[in-house]
Amino acid sequence: MTTEVLKQMNEITCEICDWTAKMASVALLSCIAFTESAGRARAASALSRMGYYEEAKALMTEKEKL
Repeated sequence: MTTEVLKQMNEITCEICDWTAKMASVALLSCIAFTESAGRARAASALSRMGYYEEAKALMTEKEKL
């Protein structure tokens, strides 16, 4: 009886760990995507201030190609 309870607890614990790892991975990828987008916007802003309008536009519109 005790071994059955331990097996069930182990399965539940593993499911919680798997879910937590998946959520942490999703959160990390979301942070990376956000900071990359913010960096591109900042670079495009700097380019446009320097008069490189075409380069700024290309930077913001070509993100799907990367």
